[in-house]
Amino acid sequence: MTRGDVLKYAIAFALRGASKVVRGLEHGLTKTERWAVADHVVCQPKEGGDPWHLGDEAKHGDAPTT
Repeated sequence: MTRGDVLKYAIAFALRGASKVVRGLEHGLTKTERWAVADHVVCQPKEGGDPWHLGDEAKHGDAPTT
């Protein structure tokens, strides 16, 4: 799993509550829409030379807790 994959997962998870943040969004995003947005967000820095090294393997550690 790359750093970009970890970021994509975090973004998709965060977008579950997007209807609370985005005014006028009466219905929440579907799972497919959340992942499409997350994928688009992660691809943008990669196109600019990947300064955050999103293509590198992620460090394995403890999963974040809530």
